[in-house]
Amino acid sequence: MLRLLTLFLAFVLTAFAADDAEPDRKLIGRSGEESYAGKAVVLKVGQKDLVNSQAFKFYQRTLERAEAEEARVLILEIDTPGGLAFNTRDLVFDQLGELEIPTIAWIEREALSAGAIISFATDDIYMAPGTIIGSAGIVSGTGQEIDPVMRAKLESVFEASLRGIIKKKGHRIDVLRGMMFVDEENERTFGSVTVTKGGLLNLTAEEAAETMEDGKPLLATGIAESLQEVLSAEGMEGVEVVRAEPTGFEAIAWWIAAFSPLLIAIGIGAAWLELKAPGFGVFGFISLGAFAIFFFGNSVAGNLAGYELMAVFLLGIILIILELFVLPGGIAGILGAFLVLGSLWFAMADEIEFEQARESGELIGSLGSLLLRPALYLALGLFGATLVLYLVGRYLPSIPLFRALIAKEALAGGAPAEEAQTRSRVGATAETLTDLRPSGTILIDGIKHDAISRHGLIPRGETVRILEEGMTYVVEPASRRSS
Repeated sequence: MLRLLTLFLAFVLTAFAADDAEPDRKLIGRSGEESYAGKAVVLKVGQKDLVNSQAFKFYQRTLERAEAEEARVLILEIDTPGGLAFNTRDLVFDQLGELEIPTIAWIEREALSAGAIISFATDDIYMAPGTIIGSAGIVSGTGQEIDPVMRAKLESVFEASLRGIIKKKGHRIDVLRGMMFVDEENERTFGSVTVTKGGLLNLTAEEAAETMEDGKPLLATGIAESLQEVLSAEGMEGVEVVRAEPTGFEAIAWWIAAFSPLLIAIGIGAAWLELKAPGFGVFGFISLGAFAIFFFGNSVAGNLAGYELMAVFLLGIILIILELFVLPGGIAGILGAFLVLGSLWFAMADEIEFEQARESGELIGSLGSLLLRPALYLALGLFGATLVLYLVGRYLPSIPLFRALIAKEALAGGAPAEEAQTRSRVGATAETLTDLRPSGTILIDGIKHDAISRHGLIPRGETVRILEEGMTYVVEPASRRSS
C-alpha cells in the first residue's frame, strides 16, 4: 500500500511537471529559434500538410511569430492537392488574411483545393512554369457525395467567409467562384480559359498570369522558377531568407500523439503488473512514465490533454486505489475506471476542432466525428494492454529474474527461498483474506497473494482450492469438487 501511494505521488509530481514544461502555444519566439525580424520567412505547404491538423497549429504559430517579429515578407511555398476545408478556412479567415506584413504564395508545383484557397489569401501569387491552381470545390472527407442542400450551404458559408479577404487582397472573386462552384447549365469563360458545364476552373501558370482588359492579371502576379526570382520580382533581392520549421518539442510531441495507443498499452499494462508483482516498483515507474509522456505529448501537440483532464485522470486513479484497499464494493472502482478511460479518450481529441465546433454551436452534433479517432486509439491501447498482460502472465513467471524476486519476497515473509521458487501449490488450499468478487487476496503459508475466483463470489474467511498458479492464483471453493 505504501509503495503504491509513493508511486501515485511520483506520478502527480511528474505529470504536472510535464504539463508545466509544455511550451506556451501562444508564445511567439521560443528559445533557440532564429529571429524572423526583417527576413523573408518561407513556410512550406507540402503534399500531406493540409490533411494533418497538427500542421495547422504550426502554421498558426508561425504566422503569429512573423507578424509579431515584423518579418519583411511571408512566402508560402505551396505544393499540395488540398486538405481539411474548415481548418483551411479558419487559417485564412482568422490569420493569414489579416496579416499586416506582405504575403506571397509561390506555387512550386500545384495548389489545388485548400491550396488554392490559401493562395487567394495572400497579397501576390507567383507560379512556377508548368504549375496549376484550381479545383477548390468542397468534398466529403469520406469520399461520399455531399447532399445538394448541404453542399449549397457549405459553399455559401465558405464564399461569404472568404469574399472580403479576397477583395482586400485584390484578387478576382469570380475566379475563386469558378474554382469552387459547379454550374451544371452554363459554360463559363475566364480569360482564354473556358470551363465546361459541370466543371471547375483550373489554371496553368501561363493562364493565371494572363493580362486582362483592365490591365491586371487574371490571378497570378507573375511566373517565377525559384524563390529567388520571386524575391527579385518583388524588389527584395538582398533580403535574408529563413525557413520556418517545427521546434524539436513540436516534432517530438506530434510523434508522441501518434503513438498514444502504445503509451496507453504500456501505462495500463505496467500499472496492472505493479499491483501483481512482489515488492518492487519497476512496473509502477514505467506506468507513471508512460502516462506522463502521454499527457505531455498530447498537450504540446495541441490536443485537449491538460490540467483539467489530468485532474480527472488522477481522481480516477484515487478511486481505483480506494476500491482496492479501502472501500471494496465495486462502485468506486467502476467510477474510477470510467474517469481514467474517459480522460485518456478526450485527451487525444483535437483542441482546435473542438473550439471550432463549439463556436459554431454544433459541438453536440459533431462529437461523434471529433471523438472517432481518439476512440480508435483508446481501443488499440486497451487491446495492446490486454495482449501485454497475456504474454507477461504466460511467460514472465518462468523468467529467472522474476522468479528470484518472488523468492526474495517469500524469504522476507518467512518461507524458504528454494521452496518459494520450486514448489507447486496447485491442488493446495488457502484462506481468503478479502471477498473474491471475483478478484481479491488469499493467504498461502502466511504470505498474501492475488487471486481470482473461477466460480463467482467467495466470501472472506473461506477455504479455497488452488486450480492454477502464476502472478495471480485461480481458485475455487474447497467444498466444490474439481472437474
